[in-house]
Amino acid sequence: MTSTSDSRHESQTRTYERADSVVFLKTKERFGGLSNMAGGFPLRVNGIRIRTSEALYQACRFPHLREVQSEIIAQKSPMTAKMKGKPHRRDSRPDWDEVRVNIMRWCLRVKLAQNWGAFSKLLLETGHRAIVEQSRKDSFWGAKAVDDRTLIGMNVLGRLLMELREIVKSEDRESLLRVQPIEIRDFRLGGRPIEVVTGPGVESPAVVASQTGEPSSAHVSQTSAVQGLLFDRPVIQGASRGRAAGSAITGLKSYPAMKDSGVEWLGEVPETWEVRRNGRLFAQRNETGFAELPILEVSLRTGVRIRDFENSDRKQVMSDRDKYKRALAGDIAYNMMRMWQGAVGVAPADGLISPAYVVARPLPGTETRYFEKLFRTPVYMQEVDNYSRGIVKDRNRLYWEDFKAMPTCYPPPEEQAAIVRYLNHVDRPVRRLVRAKRKLIALLTEQKQAIIHRAVTRGLDPDVPLKDSGVEWLGGVPEHWIVTRVKTEFRCLNSRRVPLSGPERGAMTSRKYDYYGASGVIDKVEDYLFDDDLLLIAEDGANLVLRNLPLAIIARGKFWVNNHAHILKPRRGNIEYLAAVMESMNYKPWISGAAQPKLTKDRIMAIAIAVPPPSEQDKIIESVHADTAPLRTAIARANREIELLDEYRTRLIADVVTGKLDVREAAAALPDVDPLDAEDDLDDLDAATGAELDDLDTIPEEAEA
Repeated sequence: MTSTSDSRHESQTRTYERADSVVFLKTKERFGGLSNMAGGFPLRVNGIRIRTSEALYQACRFPHLREVQSEIIAQKSPMTAKMKGKPHRRDSRPDWDEVRVNIMRWCLRVKLAQNWGAFSKLLLETGHRAIVEQSRKDSFWGAKAVDDRTLIGMNVLGRLLMELREIVKSEDRESLLRVQPIEIRDFRLGGRPIEVVTGPGVESPAVVASQTGEPSSAHVSQTSAVQGLLFDRPVIQGASRGRAAGSAITGLKSYPAMKDSGVEWLGEVPETWEVRRNGRLFAQRNETGFAELPILEVSLRTGVRIRDFENSDRKQVMSDRDKYKRALAGDIAYNMMRMWQGAVGVAPADGLISPAYVVARPLPGTETRYFEKLFRTPVYMQEVDNYSRGIVKDRNRLYWEDFKAMPTCYPPPEEQAAIVRYLNHVDRPVRRLVRAKRKLIALLTEQKQAIIHRAVTRGLDPDVPLKDSGVEWLGGVPEHWIVTRVKTEFRCLNSRRVPLSGPERGAMTSRKYDYYGASGVIDKVEDYLFDDDLLLIAEDGANLVLRNLPLAIIARGKFWVNNHAHILKPRRGNIEYLAAVMESMNYKPWISGAAQPKLTKDRIMAIAIAVPPPSEQDKIIESVHADTAPLRTAIARANREIELLDEYRTRLIADVVTGKLDVREAAAALPDVDPLDAEDDLDDLDAATGAELDDLDTIPEEAEA
């Protein structure tokens, strides 16, 4: 039976491109020292010398079996240390699955503190690339290679190493040379509680205590800790000033009394909680004929919101509004086909919902804001997927009859409200920080695009003589450049593209090759149409207007393309330069369609462009890569920080709404009015980010083309 901890991890699978990652498999490789199996990083804990972090990690599995710990530590190789513990795994500490990630994180901190010079250098040499431990069998700690370019797995060790790398970059060395023990029960080695571990040249707490007469703080409280998903604290630098989430999070404990819920994915719940079917919490609302109400949309990112037709670039003609379902403020609405991805939320006001969606009104004692947070947790979305049905997985739907049969945890009503109050309070500083980082990314991206645009439209020589291009929007261009058209520089291969429906892709037994749509890779398929380096340009979709994602994408190697992207093969020149030219263009004058923006083949092929000689294209790209490197690095760093913050939020919400952390006292201590409520609405930013991929009401499924 799958443990609750492992169930919570099911949504943590990641896909990595080998070319963009630091991948290690063997300890003798360039970055093999990152492996837990690597020698040359000796440790000392509680005065005991330990050869590798793997031996330390395995020893921590058996705090109550001192002889087993000694046998593991005595082994000369990390593999034999691991094998020595294998016969005793049934006697592992009972909470091993819940604490093993935190213990691994601690082991890596010890490895860093006691081998600062070599290990910090190795971490920093990975730059800002993803760190991936390649494994042939283990997709939890590592990732498995699915082909020569791609690895898929949870890659927990690699992600912990990336977390540690960011800590090394942001914190001072002295603070990292002292590692506190974890606050879990029975964290012992050699028969004694594990003390503070220090690096070379740092006095241990015991020495300091003997000199000052003060008691050592090495022994931590024996309260239980749940590791949640991967990251047990937010990576928020500077956010704790004044009104931070951190002060509200500090000191959270488990509930004093727990019981078995009887539901595998849920595990134990607080003793005062119930498990109820959704049919006891909600009733279906099927009310039509209210055409005067505003249209509501269901978003993967922000739940349910009122659609703003006037100020949106996304246009859609609404017909038969009388057939739309009425949702009252406080109702739950969900997309039957996409609830497993989080397309569910609370209606902020009375409005109309798509006839294809479900509206559920709350029964007495149901706080819909609590259940919205629960329904959007990874573990619940997985359960939604299990209850959904259809001909093939990609077309599964969660019908009302199946939704109401789903078992759901049910805290007392006053506790539901306390959980919502607490999570809303601690979430706002995190979201503010995410917003600031997204704004930073937007500014950096704008700077990067300005550098690229200047280079691909004027070249590298600021004093080069210009000539009139004869094209109003193009203006002056270097006099030795050729003014031509897209059809002269590219062959269009649209006739070779083949769309595959969702059922067709879902029926495939092998998923090896990238399947491209208008905005990049949207799936994997078992065969390929092209084996080449080609340029893909979106043919339709809101991104033609919004430009939240790249429009010009270079696809390399073997891949498949559907009919939502133009396929262009350069007749000559540098494909990276030509991609930069096509990406830098404003396509609005050539776009047709109100409800669904479209860039037809005839129009794109007729666009005028200015092209330098091939040798100059190469020099321009080389210069652009060098000039934009710092910006690309900063963008990657900010995106990684957002990812860590999102993982923290996901873990915290999941632990609180499923009863793994008790927030009742913390919620009661919060101020009546959150000062942050006076600030601008953060949902505006969430709504604007990735909207073209998120708006399930306006964008037709590519699988249906």
